Amino acid sequence: MLDISELFWQSSLEDLKKGYVYHEPTEAFVCLICGKTSANGVIYPHDGQLYEARKYMDIHIRESHQSVFKALLNLDKKITGLTEHQKTILELFYDNYSDKEVAKALGAGSTSTVRNHRFTLRERQKQAKVFLAIMELLGEKTPR
Repeated sequence: MLDISELFWQSSLEDLKKGYVYHEPTEAFVCLICGKTSANGVIYPHDGQLYEARKYMDIHIRESHQSVFKALLNLDKKITGLTEHQKTILELFYDNYSDKEVAKALGAGSTSTVRNHRFTLRERQKQAKVFLAIMELLGEKTPR
């Protein structure tokens, strides 16, 4: 049995964004959200079509989890570091709401408040990128 938690935390940023990894020992694509697998080399039927394993995993994620974005967004605050308010705002941004529509959906604030939230989240993204680089450099340093 695969340890999904271990696969999740060992995954690259690109794999996290896809929502699955290729697990060489089992020669299968593994959903990082629920652990479902699709074996490489197997053709999977879906809605009258046949799909190779990698494409089938994309279909699984869309149908079972809506999207990788929504699945990651719904992880616990200890994992995402996001408040419920931030999660709501991010989901509205993801769903292409305008700043005015976001303000209306939240029932409070103005478009300038929403723009400020957008700016703050972009700043956090920049900080996270630098933090990741720092941690990767630390991990590469050989202990003395």
